[in-house]
Amino acid sequence: MKTMPVEKKSSVEEVLKREKLTKEFEREKRSSEQKAIEQAAAKLSAQSPETTDTAKTSKFITNIDIAFSQAKTDIRFYFLNDGTYADDFKRMFEENESIFKRYGITNQKYLEYVRESFDRYKKIHNMLPLDPMKPKHYKYVEDSILELVRMFNQRFGK
Repeated sequence: MKTMPVEKKSSVEEVLKREKLTKEFEREKRSSEQKAIEQAAAKLSAQSPETTDTAKTSKFITNIDIAFSQAKTDIRFYFLNDGTYADDFKRMFEENESIFKRYGITNQKYLEYVRESFDRYKKIHNMLPLDPMKPKHYKYVEDSILELVRMFNQRFGK
């Protein structure tokens, strides 16, 4: 009995397809980042319509604004879209920004810490993964961040 030779499929096509999809993903990611920056700029200019053009150019969009705009589109940070929690976390970062920068905590790391702290709270209290943030939950995360700042100051001195 004669067996038919099995044709081996080349992996070159798979690699090329994967590279093409990666390039498309990166292109889409860059365009969404640009849209987030434009939305943040539009929001800032809409909040202060009485400012002149020279004042608008001197008002910079900070890295934390960009990080929060990007995080709001990520499902892991769904709680930033509820209420004023995003503004409260942003304010907290800006108040402690010098400490965070001194110890190498970027705005993305800060947001990850906020998310992990909220996830820890949800796990402790047997909450569902997408339960909304409430003032009591916010207080826990806020205390966690303030504890982090206090430990930095205590550990490394001020």
